Amino acid sequence: MGLRAYLLVDVNDDVEQRDFVQALRELEEMPGIDFVDPVIGAHDIVIMVDAPVTVEAIASKIRAKGWVKNLEIMRIVSMFERHRASKKELLKALMHGGV
Repeated sequence: MGLRAYLLVDVNDDVEQRDFVQALRELEEMPGIDFVDPVIGAHDIVIMVDAPVTVEAIASKIRAKGWVKNLEIMRIVSMFERHRASKKELLKALMHGGV
């Protein structure tokens, strides 16, 4: 397993449905991309990246596409990385059977 992240992509408003579907298919074929899902909400596409070296390289390739308005990277971290301040408390509770 490499570095993992979700990429949240906004698509330019002038992209036609046919071009949008083609863009999704191209993304699905890119190395390092685990899945691509179109979504409704604050963003247009959610991409799961599992890259052997760097997520930024894949994100840069996607950003370079003409139909991309914006791209946000959300790295996936373990529970221990996300809540470092409470890690000691969690480990202490685990050792004493409190969780």
